[in-house]
Amino acid sequence: MGFNRPSKIQEMALPMMLAHPPQNLIAQSQSGTGKTAAFVLAMLSRVNALELFPQCLCLAPTYELALQTGRVVEQMGKFCVDVQVMYAIRGNRIPRGTDITKQIIIGTPGTVLDWCFKLKLIDLTKIRVFVLDEADVMIDTQGFSDHSIRIQRIIWLMVAKETADNFQLPSLTLELYRDIMETPHSFLLPSQGTWSI
Repeated sequence: MGFNRPSKIQEMALPMMLAHPPQNLIAQSQSGTGKTAAFVLAMLSRVNALELFPQCLCLAPTYELALQTGRVVEQMGKFCVDVQVMYAIRGNRIPRGTDITKQIIIGTPGTVLDWCFKLKLIDLTKIRVFVLDEADVMIDTQGFSDHSIRIQRIIWLMVAKETADNFQLPSLTLELYRDIMETPHSFLLPSQGTWSI
């Protein structure tokens, strides 16, 4: 994979993301510092390959970023036998009633909402890891903020907090997510960059 040692954000975030029990996390770091690899590693570490249903859900603000993140999951996932990714993005039409057996879903908010509520393809009670990538972009984009917060709140309400194998990596303002998340840990590295781990 080309990794020699963890970046600063990985060094700070990975111990918390891989901890048992899992912990909520909000952090900020510039592009190219390894945020995606960190949360992908955390997702892969929480998946049970023998359970054939969605267990991890990652929202991205754009089709292109969803594909890019999915490629990282596929590349790192080569070392995790039988763990698969599926894209909830425009153009990927799945009929109602389809039994999704892929464990990791990467998608954009509107399509993920459709898959969850219109088509009932994803059971949010079984989601162990929820990743909200680059939500600083999402909150500035019409509709994305409402979609993302709706999905997150439903996951949070549907899964018992005491037993949820659930953490988040959002990019919204700390004030907004402190209202939703319970005792998040925060890292700012540096003050400029996207909110993503």
